[in-house]
Amino acid sequence: MPCPGPPLPPGILVDEEISPVYNSKYFYPAKPGEILASRYQTLVKVGWGVSSTVWLARDLQGNTHTAEPENVVALKIANNNASSTGHEREVEQHISMVDPSHRGRSLIRTLLDYFEVKGPQGFYSCLVYPPMREPLSMYQRRFDDGKMPLPLIKTYIRALLTGLDYLHKECRTVHTDLKLENIMVSFEDPSVLADFLDSHLENPMAFKIDSAGRPVYQSRNDFGPLKSLRSIPQLVDLGLATRLEADDDWGVWPIQPDHYRAPEVILGNGWQMPADIWNLGVLLWDMVEGKELFRHIHDQKGRYDAKLHVAEMIALLGPPPPEVIQRYQYMREYSWPKPVRREDGRVCETAEEYFCGPFFDNNGITGFFLSNALFSDSRNILGRFLFEDQIPDRKLGDTASFLEEKEREGFLDFAKGMLVWHPDARKTAGELVVHPFLQPSQTSA
Repeated sequence: MPCPGPPLPPGILVDEEISPVYNSKYFYPAKPGEILASRYQTLVKVGWGVSSTVWLARDLQGNTHTAEPENVVALKIANNNASSTGHEREVEQHISMVDPSHRGRSLIRTLLDYFEVKGPQGFYSCLVYPPMREPLSMYQRRFDDGKMPLPLIKTYIRALLTGLDYLHKECRTVHTDLKLENIMVSFEDPSVLADFLDSHLENPMAFKIDSAGRPVYQSRNDFGPLKSLRSIPQLVDLGLATRLEADDDWGVWPIQPDHYRAPEVILGNGWQMPADIWNLGVLLWDMVEGKELFRHIHDQKGRYDAKLHVAEMIALLGPPPPEVIQRYQYMREYSWPKPVRREDGRVCETAEEYFCGPFFDNNGITGFFLSNALFSDSRNILGRFLFEDQIPDRKLGDTASFLEEKEREGFLDFAKGMLVWHPDARKTAGELVVHPFLQPSQTSA
């Protein structure tokens, strides 16, 4: 049975304690060897977040008392104040049942089981998942210069698009939070997990007791060098995913990590499944180059600045088309169904407030002039960008110098199908997965 390892000095912040919003009373005081729901025995803590911790656990169903890989699961133990757990469970159950035969179904991780456990401060939700090796952000660091081989990246992108095709087309669900940390890879070999567990039992986790008396264990998530490249990627963490059940359903509230936020989200135009496509398009640079595409979106104090983000979009893609500006002007005063609190504490009711607009002036031109070729520039037709002096000197074609010419042309053509101002003009996941850039015949050694 697992046992506690050496104690850590009280002054050291461990895992979830690092978060500036950490509050001991919200976290379940899990410890190794504990049996939850009369079925799952905790083994080792492998992750944490601001609202949960993640443990590997032995599934004791069938009186199995060994830690063989096939009997091991991942437990996400949510905080007792986490409001999204029920939503996450509902979304994942929906995704798991829509069409299990679809190829993309297996590329989205959904829960195996769910239960609640009683703790000193109430009840805590526990989501049970198949164990995964690590997020893509950690996986890619195992390669030279932190870059995965291009043939492997293409394979992974095809898999992710197949998963998104299922998520969008069959489940009508928007992930809204695509990033390297929310793409996990499977174990390339069962022996990797077995070796990790054996090592843990020999060297238990270090721990400390926080100021409220809760034990905090130092997580372990390094499964060692790769034995092969047979890992499979999966989309994970659907706590922020949104179901849009009808064609005329739109999301309007702010979504997505800063760097990957689609223009329709910033402008308040309303978003649907194409927001994920933009998100993945931006993520391509993280996967292929190991660097972010948008590099001028923070102010001098390091804070996200939406106007700088829009300025860089204009630099890379040109100005938005008239239809996007029209929609922006129409939606500027639209109030969200519920106010949203920003990180700085300000409560906002519109996208204009939340992202500190306006971004374009409202000096429209009459319909008589809209057909005049002299006014073909959308900045003159429907509103000038108010921060033209902030537009950096960058071109999309110059951002892929890390690829050889033949691959660069294919990569940029592929990306341009995703990075489009108008959501309706973006390619769908099903269309993108057959793009020539992703096909094996285009892969260079």
